[in-house]
Amino acid sequence: MTGRLFLGAAAFALLAAGCAPSGYYRSTSVSLDSLVTLQTQQQRRLAALEQQIANTRESVQATRASSDTRLSELNQRMDMLQGKLEESGMRFSALSVKMDAVKSRISTSESLRVASGGLRDSTAGMDPEEAYQTAYSDLASGRYGLAKAAFTEYLRRYPATEVSDNAQYWIGECDYALGDFQGAIEAFKKVAENYPKGDKVRAALLKTGIAYARLKDMDSAKKYYTMVITRFPRSDEARLARERLATKKEAQ
Repeated sequence: MTGRLFLGAAAFALLAAGCAPSGYYRSTSVSLDSLVTLQTQQQRRLAALEQQIANTRESVQATRASSDTRLSELNQRMDMLQGKLEESGMRFSALSVKMDAVKSRISTSESLRVASGGLRDSTAGMDPEEAYQTAYSDLASGRYGLAKAAFTEYLRRYPATEVSDNAQYWIGECDYALGDFQGAIEAFKKVAENYPKGDKVRAALLKTGIAYARLKDMDSAKKYYTMVITRFPRSDEARLARERLATKKEAQ
């Protein structure tokens, strides 16, 4: 529309040039210049709008492509997690079956021992895991004499398994529960001596100190409490050792 106005005004100016007064010509010339300027400004605005539209279109396309990529990556991760979940479920099922089998054999073993007066070797014919679980079942049930015998037999047959240090520690706990504090001290000390890198060392050191305290040997008890604090300063056993040392100091 601006172009038609411009052409009409130009034609009108040419026709009127010969007959119009000079003042009128100048006025028409100024109007024509204004129209030309307006047309130029509108063309620039139109070009700017077109560029904005193009930029917006490119941005939308880029965002869509990025979203598609992220969605694809998310789907891949979900597939991986689903696969891992299924694998974990299969492992858990297999472990449950194995645990049920062990429990069944332990139950059968306990029945035989009860029928024979509890004097029979409960670890005979068992693999290390089953033998350990049988001994621990006695401990958990409060049959400390049977548990001590079973753990002792376990160590005789399997002295270097991943839970041998635990077996040695539980022998000490059995002695402690039976009131044999000196026997408990000797058993607990063997944990650190025979299995220095085992995960029961700090507990054995603490219980050694507690057993000495039960025998009224407070100097030895403090020695082992301090040993726990020095070697395992951030452990729960160290916290308990500090509490016991503080209690003894308050009592003095």
